Amino acid sequence: MRLVVTTPLHPTPDEVGGALTAAERYALPYAAREGRALTRVVAGAGAEAALVLSRTRAVLVGGGAEHAWAPGMGALRLKRLLDVQAGRPTDPTARDPFLDAAELRRGDRVIDCTCGLGADALVAAGAVGPDGRVVALESSRPLAAWTGEGLRRHPEEAARRVEVLAADHQVFLAEQPPASADVVVFDPMFRHARAEPGGFDVIRRLSDPRPLSEEALHQARRVARRWVVVKDGAPGWDLTRLGLTPLPSARGAHRYYARVAALAR
Repeated sequence: MRLVVTTPLHPTPDEVGGALTAAERYALPYAAREGRALTRVVAGAGAEAALVLSRTRAVLVGGGAEHAWAPGMGALRLKRLLDVQAGRPTDPTARDPFLDAAELRRGDRVIDCTCGLGADALVAAGAVGPDGRVVALESSRPLAAWTGEGLRRHPEEAARRVEVLAADHQVFLAEQPPASADVVVFDPMFRHARAEPGGFDVIRRLSDPRPLSEEALHQARRVARRWVVVKDGAPGWDLTRLGLTPLPSARGAHRYYARVAALAR
């Protein structure tokens, strides 16, 4: 998807500056709004869609539809985690399978190799705390820009601990020193689709459909200090393909997780 970065119809100087910085950050073209309709902005830039950045929102506009970035269930999952950390009352039966699998610790450095909308990255940022760091990789530049700028505008402080990079995870991992991250996470686009929330079709169109490769998993194990976590959709055929054994899960679970020890251990 050819994407152009722009602003609301009547932007403030800060919004113009933010859009210019975002365009540079993700190597995307910027087009001044200049009172024009978005269709004219997109056509004038030779693009297919626009990423409209205001002070509080990152909105993807194209094909006659608008999609405001949101982390989906990631927002509720983060709230539950923060409630637990603060000792506030929570549902004792509510579990987060991702956090159970990753067993993140305060101060951890996490690499999320398949960022998507950033739900797991956001939750991971809450788990690692102010001294931790989450690097989230997304090979789709438009999706990286949409999610990265959405996280920058998210009200929770934890979102500022996520650095979203437009990068191929296999290339990125190959360039990292051994044992340079505590946990590496993969949540590739499930090849066996199931019913998804409304609007998910745009994510599937933007996402990289390639399955997780054995080489990428090997590189992740080299980079990790503790382990690598891999998510798959039921029935877990990709975990089987990679020779991974799912962790125990709730009956009827639609998501499976596997945890693989780091090579440095």
